[in-house]
Amino acid sequence: MRVAKLGGSVASRLSGILDELKAGGDVLIVPGGWIFADSVRELDEQRRLPPSAAHWMCIAGMEMYAHYISSFGVNAVEDLKEEEIKGLCVLLPYKTLRLADELPHSWDVTSDSIAVWVASKLGVEEVIKITNVDGVYVDGEFVERVEASALIGKKTCVDSFAPKLMVETGIDMFVCNGLVEGRVKNYILGGRAKGTLIEGK
Repeated sequence: MRVAKLGGSVASRLSGILDELKAGGDVLIVPGGWIFADSVRELDEQRRLPPSAAHWMCIAGMEMYAHYISSFGVNAVEDLKEEEIKGLCVLLPYKTLRLADELPHSWDVTSDSIAVWVASKLGVEEVIKITNVDGVYVDGEFVERVEASALIGKKTCVDSFAPKLMVETGIDMFVCNGLVEGRVKNYILGGRAKGTLIEGK
């Protein structure tokens, strides 16, 4: 089984990315927050929402994006049960996260961290982060491989809590540009594509 974080930044090529993910067998998509989380961030800037309110509103936004993804013929699942994850599925995350509530209620935690957390619960060793950039840049330079511990405290395309969680759980993350046709499929089938492997182990 694979876990793929699918960002809203690649929604313009969603159909093609989903076709590529189907090559991966059993894949659980963790949706990003897309325009829905952006609207929460804007409201927070205007009204200074309580952190917990903003947290749950953003996760509700992830659920909205999940329903949009499911409209492309992807099976939506609410629970982290391996027997339900067959073929390509998308997680409706609100129920699972509300019941567990193990992550900080902070803007440091986005769907990146949630995808790592989901992978840890399923015993999956790697998350594929599908986004609109080629990978991670450290001090302005693109890197093909980097330890998660080296990213703690640095601003990158990955949220600031995810590297800490990757170190704690030993989970890796491969950052892949989903706007470039074939990269997701190449990585799934061949284990190689342009991108950055962040090593949690």
